[in-house]
Amino acid sequence: MSRFTRIFFVFLLVGTAAVLLKGYLRPPKPPLRVAFQVCNSIEENRERFEPLGAWLGIKLGRKVVVSHVNTFDFIERAQRREFDVLQSNSYIYVNVKEKTGGTLLAREVKSDTGKETGGLIVVRADSPVRTLADLKGKKMVFGPVLSPGGYLAQYHTMLSAGLDPEKTLASYSFLPGAWQHEKVIYAILYGAVDAGAVKVGDIERMEAEGKVRKSDFRVIAASPPVPNCTFFALPHVDAETSEKVRKALLKLSDRDFVAVNGERLNVLKRDGTNGYVPARDEEFDILRKMARATNLPPYDKY
Repeated sequence: MSRFTRIFFVFLLVGTAAVLLKGYLRPPKPPLRVAFQVCNSIEENRERFEPLGAWLGIKLGRKVVVSHVNTFDFIERAQRREFDVLQSNSYIYVNVKEKTGGTLLAREVKSDTGKETGGLIVVRADSPVRTLADLKGKKMVFGPVLSPGGYLAQYHTMLSAGLDPEKTLASYSFLPGAWQHEKVIYAILYGAVDAGAVKVGDIERMEAEGKVRKSDFRVIAASPPVPNCTFFALPHVDAETSEKVRKALLKLSDRDFVAVNGERLNVLKRDGTNGYVPARDEEFDILRKMARATNLPPYDKY
């Protein structure tokens, strides 16, 4: 072996060792923490979203840790940076964005209602209540407080018609516990209240599941459409990571499967969506307008 060859071989070994050492010493990226809003119950959330979390981990080449967060906990936990990427309804996005900032990644396209949702004010089909004015002196129940299609939109709809719920209604209430949207529908059906705030698409979904009949209800008012659920990243997440998550969500299709606990699952079918589309912050201005007009968070003045 010539002297030149020996020197070249030494340099090659040193270079290879340096590359290997660099890879060995470079700390692995920490897990990406993705928080999903609890919609109806923790059990439903796990069944719906954990396949999506597993699929994201594969696409990002990085461990993804999934958590399920109640609506009232989002702001405080986001301020403590307990997660990196959030999936929530559009009204929670507005609240978190106001308090901590955030970068929109994608909007959800629901299988039944598309990328929009909205709020309905509903009575029983045999109710004498036929207009919003007929709600004077009546009892009404709303869905979850931080739901755009369960409370905010309907409250704003009444105010826009010149009817202050605080003065028009004899009383209104919120139902406790899990599955609050469905509980509203049952409260209307069984006469516990005169009217209820129902999210667009929920009665149709419950009818398809054999729980109620759409013909037993009548809609007396509907809000304008508002954005459906969304993914967004908190400000501490670097732009490269945010972009990777955004691209992964936008490419997700009904041909994507993932193995969870030994079972091969269709990610979108479990998610209950048709996929994700790009999102712009100005699309959420309608919710900001509603929240300001109704004196609700994050713009409440008392």
